[in-house]
Order: sequence, then structure tokens, then C-alpha cells
Amino acid sequence: MYLVHVRLRAPDHISLPPDSAQLFLGCALDGEGLEHVSAHGDAAGGPVVGFYLTAPSLALAERAASAVCHRALLAHPSLAEVNVGSFDAALVPQHWNALLRSDGRDMQMQDPSTTNLFHPF
Repeated sequence: MYLVHVRLRAPDHISLPPDSAQLFLGCALDGEGLEHVSAHGDAAGGPVVGFYLTAPSLALAERAASAVCHRALLAHPSLAEVNVGSFDAALVPQHWNALLRSDGRDMQMQDPSTTNLFHPF
């Protein structure tokens, strides 16, 4: 799973609507791999939307996030004055790759001192 952050630019008088995560999520098409959206209208430096996607590669995840984001900005009047500032992927440490299932979804990290898969650290 990839997390792609989209930094948005909006005039000072515009804020993201409270349901903006759902607005973005609703603009995903089948096959784009969008699993979850997190919107932070009050982030330092301007609004940020996090797109959690399953994809075969980072490039495809970024392409899907871009498509969904642009579709939402065009489709919803409440986002009409908002523009895309930048895209970047949140990278995880190399050893975390071993914790991903083959379908790209996250697996629960196991505590090696116990056989309980859901043991809290």
C-alpha cells in the first residue's frame, strides 16, 4: 500500500469542507486501488490530502492519486478554487517491505517474542 500526499493551494478565504475526504474518495474509479482518504485542511503549509492506494508500483499509485484528486477538484463546487500544489509519497523504512502481503495491503506486525499476531508492542 502506498500513501501519496497531495498538497493543495487554496485562497485564504477557502477551507476544505468537513466532508472533503469523502468527496475525494467518491471520485475514485474501479481499478484505481484507492482504499482510504485522509484530508487535513489545517495542515502547516496548506491543506493536505492523503491517498492510501494499493498499486503495483509507486508510479501507478501517484498517477491514480493525481487522477482522483483532479477529478474531485473539477467535480465539486466547494473545491472550485483549490489547486494542486504538489504530490509526494510517504516513504517507509526498507524493512517494512517484508511486512506487505503480495496484494500490497499491510500486514499486522508480529511481536517476535510471542505467537500472538496482534500483541501490542
